[in-house]
Amino acid sequence: MSRPQLSVQLYSVRDHVAADLEGTLARLAKIGFSAVEPFGLPTDSAKLKAALQLTGLTAPTAHAALLENPQAAVQAGLEVGTQLLIEPYQPESRFQSRAELLTLAHQLSAAAEIAEAQGVSVAYHNHDHEIRNQIDGVPALVALARETDPRVLFEVDLFWCEQALVDPVAVINALDGRVAALHAKDAPKGAGTSGQVPLGQGDVRILSSLQSAPQARVVVEFDEYAGDLFGAIEESFAFLEKNGI
Repeated sequence: MSRPQLSVQLYSVRDHVAADLEGTLARLAKIGFSAVEPFGLPTDSAKLKAALQLTGLTAPTAHAALLENPQAAVQAGLEVGTQLLIEPYQPESRFQSRAELLTLAHQLSAAAEIAEAQGVSVAYHNHDHEIRNQIDGVPALVALARETDPRVLFEVDLFWCEQALVDPVAVINALDGRVAALHAKDAPKGAGTSGQVPLGQGDVRILSSLQSAPQARVVVEFDEYAGDLFGAIEESFAFLEKNGI
């Protein structure tokens, strides 16, 4: 199975998107990306669809307010051609007790059922608190996977696994084939989001993680970057291509 084409999370260039959506997408396409991962659906899905068509990009995955209104999120995803809708964040309190975790598992499973009827899949994206906190002796993210319908997939953020001091490969393996996407971002050990660097220039275990999930879409992301942001994205793209990703 060949890996899906590389993508980039539009949150990385959120200020540019707000100022000039079409121009930003065109710059990403010029770097070599054929896919992007939008955020904030269902907002502005019609505008996003038009910009994607104009620039020749696709949005196979997207972050969406999935648990707030699954039907609206699915319809917005369908409008922009998304096959995988991702719940981007739930607060830490939901990963600190089994009761809260079970409620979240039920919500995600219900959303997956609604989405599947429209030919769309559902996933959850982690930060560090889902890995740091443990439920039943395992990272809460793994416990969540055990309690959700198998149709619920995962987008593993490699940087946030490292922030929780856990090897992302171990997380990928524990999710047992349900990793549909990976957020690839890098930083030196001990650095926070403000210390993020182009892929291959930090200490996040990028290549071993990507090799552990060959079926997963790779999505480049920067939470923050102080320098030439598009230059850093281009360097990250080049690093992945050089390493056969």
